[in-house]
Amino acid sequence: QGYATTDGNCPGLATRNRHTQRVAAQADAVADLGGGSCSFEEEARPPFAKRVAAMPRVVVQHHKFLVMVCINVANLVCHSVYSVLAAFFPQEAKAKGMSEDAVGIIFASFAAVIFVCSPLAGRFMSKYGKVWVYILGLVIVSLSTICFSVASMLPAGAPFAAWCFVMRLLQGVGSAMEETAAYAIIADIDVERVSLYLGICEISTGLGYMVGPPLGGSLFAMGGFAAPFLLLGMALLPAAALIYYKVPLDVHRLGKEEARTDVPMSTLLRNPQVMVIALASMLANSDYAFLEPTLGNHLQRVGLASDPERIGMLFSVSSITYTLSCPVIGVLANRERFGPRPMIVTGLLMQLLGFMLIGPSPLLRLKSLQMGQMVTSLVLFGVGESMSMTPVMDDMMHSCGDSADACVNSLSSLMAASFSLGQMMGPLTGSALTSRFSFPWACTVMALVLLIHTSLIMLAEVWNPRRLTKEGGKYMELTPLNPPDAESAAAD
Repeated sequence: QGYATTDGNCPGLATRNRHTQRVAAQADAVADLGGGSCSFEEEARPPFAKRVAAMPRVVVQHHKFLVMVCINVANLVCHSVYSVLAAFFPQEAKAKGMSEDAVGIIFASFAAVIFVCSPLAGRFMSKYGKVWVYILGLVIVSLSTICFSVASMLPAGAPFAAWCFVMRLLQGVGSAMEETAAYAIIADIDVERVSLYLGICEISTGLGYMVGPPLGGSLFAMGGFAAPFLLLGMALLPAAALIYYKVPLDVHRLGKEEARTDVPMSTLLRNPQVMVIALASMLANSDYAFLEPTLGNHLQRVGLASDPERIGMLFSVSSITYTLSCPVIGVLANRERFGPRPMIVTGLLMQLLGFMLIGPSPLLRLKSLQMGQMVTSLVLFGVGESMSMTPVMDDMMHSCGDSADACVNSLSSLMAASFSLGQMMGPLTGSALTSRFSFPWACTVMALVLLIHTSLIMLAEVWNPRRLTKEGGKYMELTPLNPPDAESAAAD
């Protein structure tokens, strides 16, 4: 069995492993069913490197349902790992002699590590493949979460604090690999419906944030400190095993002579259309995090909620709205409907309105904050965040034009880094602005920032727009991102 190159030569595949040959045959079958010629003599086939580059997508699409189930289960558990500490860890940490500042560092280190490690995960995907990085990330999160359960048996003070800090860092490293690879794998499932599949995955993200605290509290009450970590850590292993056995790793590993040259992140950072959307996703993800350390005290001050249960119920309004609206936004953001960019801008404007109402902003000159106004603003946050985050990957791929496939790994890294940066900056910004001014003025500042960035997105469209082709209005790249062809790279 061989593949014809552009000059008609047919190098053999004797040195390649059997699995690669089998997947190559699957790629041939798909091409032939799509109308391609079965004869080598009638029409020269694409070079081997280009055909092998398409193999991961063929295999992932073949197991589409299984891949989506595993990614959503893992996504649910990983985000539960992030939020599970809120129910019991601060109290246990203080009992072990940790200060409030040290507890805050434990919480913040998770998002900080994801921000730092996401670009490295993109490089690993280019070298070893998306699925390999995804499975390794799940294993790291699983083992570090299981090891976290040992902390309660350590002496109070420095040993307990150091162990928790190291395990939290490892959880962040694994989550960075898992989250970054998941975005890239989803992009391989269906390029035309990236927003839809990301919207489906955001359901599990929202559920993870919601389920984590009550699940952690219940398991802590039944089994002690170790129970939540053991259950969540073990829950990740079946998803990793299914991906390992059903989606072969070998098809994601190309030899040096056939390796596809991915576009580096440094090139994407020079593309203004990509950067304005990356910053938009960072701001969109910071709004809920902005409210986490500030909204509870504000609700108590204005008399809308006086106990933790009511405060938690109001927080859940935004989470539930976000979770339910994500798949709908994924459908509406399709390029054949409203498109990703209008949805992102509309979502940012809805969040802007939410900040103006939740204060309320002194600029509105409202006498008081009513419960209906509070719920409306939280609904605006939930829907607005889903609108400005779900279509991000699709929009950035459109901005890369014909080089979108070669940009997927770097775009996934950039997307994960932007989300984690917003998750990290939100609480810091909220606490800093509220302590120096007041909650209403802090929300007004956030609304102003969103207004400025929305204006920048529109300015980028006017100043240097993405050109449209005649075929279906697809976007051409704004900045030249054409990577060197695999054949020329091999020749070099």
